[in-house]
Amino acid sequence: MTLTRSRRRLAIAGAVAAAALGSAGSAQAAPSAEHCDARLDKLEAQFYDMADRRSYEAASEWWQARWHAYFQSCVI
Repeated sequence: MTLTRSRRRLAIAGAVAAAALGSAGSAQAAPSAEHCDARLDKLEAQFYDMADRRSYEAASEWWQARWHAYFQSCVI
């Protein structure tokens, strides 16, 4: 009886966790166009600031990682 109760609790906990993750994922899936535009403007400003402070090469390396993240969330 205790084993059945434990399995039931684990099944319920798993279902609740899956539902929570599913709803959180869908809420973050589609950022608005305004958000993406503002984010790109901010990234560009940071790029030029870094290029002025450090070097164009350093800013380009920084840009690659940031652009990939932006592309994955806003373009695709």
